Formats: sequence, C-alpha cells, structure tokens
Amino acid sequence: MTESSERTPSRNPSLPCAWRSPSECKDCPAEGILMCRFDPKDLATFFITILPYGIAVIAGTILAGYDRYLLLWLAYSIFFFFVWEARVLCSHCPYWAEEGRILRCHANFGVVKLWRYRPGPMGRSEKVQFVTGALLWIGFPFVFLLLGREYLLSSIGAAAALSAALGLRNRACSRCINFSCPMNTVPKLMVDAYLKRNPDIRAAWEAGGYRLDE
Repeated sequence: MTESSERTPSRNPSLPCAWRSPSECKDCPAEGILMCRFDPKDLATFFITILPYGIAVIAGTILAGYDRYLLLWLAYSIFFFFVWEARVLCSHCPYWAEEGRILRCHANFGVVKLWRYRPGPMGRSEKVQFVTGALLWIGFPFVFLLLGREYLLSSIGAAAALSAALGLRNRACSRCINFSCPMNTVPKLMVDAYLKRNPDIRAAWEAGGYRLDE
C-alpha cells in the first residue's frame, strides 16, 4: 500500500469514523471538540509539552556522569512505546484501526502495529500495566540524577514531568478518542456521542459492560 493510499479516507463502513470521509462529520456533536482525526499540530503540541522534561533529565544524567545509562533508558523506551504500551493501550484506540502498518496519532506517531486492533475498552490489568510502565519510564532517569547529586535538575525534571502530565490531561486527554485510557477525561456525553456514530466500537464497549445514556 502506498503512502498516498494510506492517507485517503476509507469507504469501509466498519472502520471508525476517524478514517472515513470527512463528509460523515456533518452534524456530529463531537466535531471540533474531540481529536477525531489526526492533525500534525496535535502531535507537535504533545512533543513540545514533554520536551522540558526530556531536556532536564537527559542533561542531568549526563552531568551526573551516568550518561551511558541513557542507552538503557532508550532501550526501555523502545520496548515500552513500541511493544508494551502499544499492546495494552494503543491497540484499543480508533487510530489503530487505520489501514497501514504505521500508527498516526497525536502521541505515539510512528509505532509499528504489531498487534491487532481491539475496539473494546482497556481491562483493569491493562490499565495497571500502562500506569506502571509509564511511571517506570518517567522515573528511570531520576535514579541517576539523585545518585549524581544533581538535585536542581532533579527538581526541574520533576516539575516539568508534573506540568506535562497536567497539561496533557487538560489539553489532550480531554479530547482524545482512546476513552478507556487512565488519563482520559472526555465527558461521558461526548463518549456516548462518538460511540453512537461507530456501531462496531459501541458493540465492543457494551460487551465490556459500558452503558450509554439514552
């Protein structure tokens, strides 16, 4: 499949509306509120939000003299984002259903789709795994910053991580269509509106115990 064909709206009615013709967005109450379609601006905002944390902890690890362990952090990052998180979180997201092998979304752009698309909500175990894996990823560099007594950069990094989490929760997670993510804050009214326009996802969610407010 060519790059151009991947980016052409699909006519497959079983796909989430995110990957069908924009003409179907007419009269949708979620239009302009949810991040229903991939927009590079959302991706740029995501990376800008987490950039201060990355700069602080990488600089601190280097100044602490433990820069060789950044390779270990890189290895874990690849495993977490491309394998672990992709399995427990991303494979539930409507963005994962797009035709093609590469994920295009506002956060994990570029992840290879190793797993099948699962339209139902995340299970409890998957949520625990995601939170555990994310905390390990965030906390890993601080071990070396503290060992190297880089307390200032440790404090800056911690503040940047907290700021990024709050910023994403307020500006991105409040609009994200991966509704079962532990960080997601989309109101139930909008979740219901989206599910009503996507019968396959709705059926999978209802099979998992979710009930719409009719």
